[in-house]
Amino acid sequence: MPSFSIVVAADLANGIGLNGGLPWRLRKDMAFFAKITSKVISNDSRVNACIMGRRTWESIPAKFRPLSNRFNVIVSKNPCYLDDKAEKSNPFVALAGSLEAALSLIKSHQESFSPRLERVFLIGGSQLYNEGVRSTRCQNIILTRIQTTVECDTFFPDIQSSEYTLLPSAKSHEFLETFLNEQVEGGVITEGDYKYEYTVYTRV
Repeated sequence: MPSFSIVVAADLANGIGLNGGLPWRLRKDMAFFAKITSKVISNDSRVNACIMGRRTWESIPAKFRPLSNRFNVIVSKNPCYLDDKAEKSNPFVALAGSLEAALSLIKSHQESFSPRLERVFLIGGSQLYNEGVRSTRCQNIILTRIQTTVECDTFFPDIQSSEYTLLPSAKSHEFLETFLNEQVEGGVITEGDYKYEYTVYTRV
């Protein structure tokens, strides 16, 4: 099975969502998310895969679905979920019944899908995050830490120090620049009323 990285933004209480959407609007962080999940290093003809739950898929504005230049895998227990949707015939959209099934699907596509798949990312929601954090196939958690607490009704699971190491700020920044092979804004970023920082947890 392929390994994967989790990408998430969370406040100091691990809040990640409110009423089915994000509790903040951070232009730079959205651009960072798009870059981290779509940038390929080895070959320009490849694309990355993004695994997401049905609610996360539906929270993406329709004009941005599917996520461009990425293979979108929707996890839903309803095997007919895409049957009445335009994306059913889109080769960049697939349906899987579980995280394990999504990883199996990606594995089968990694050499046969055109364009071929490179990196794999898990991008939400909370149920998949809970499962993904516990999976030994999760190698990194790329977490935008919002340096405040806001009203949330959805939360990211606690990250156990026995399973993941939080890289120091400078090391997180170095990791991301190497990961993307380009410059990344480091340190604390101020955008509107929010301050946040890109952090990285690596599996022990």
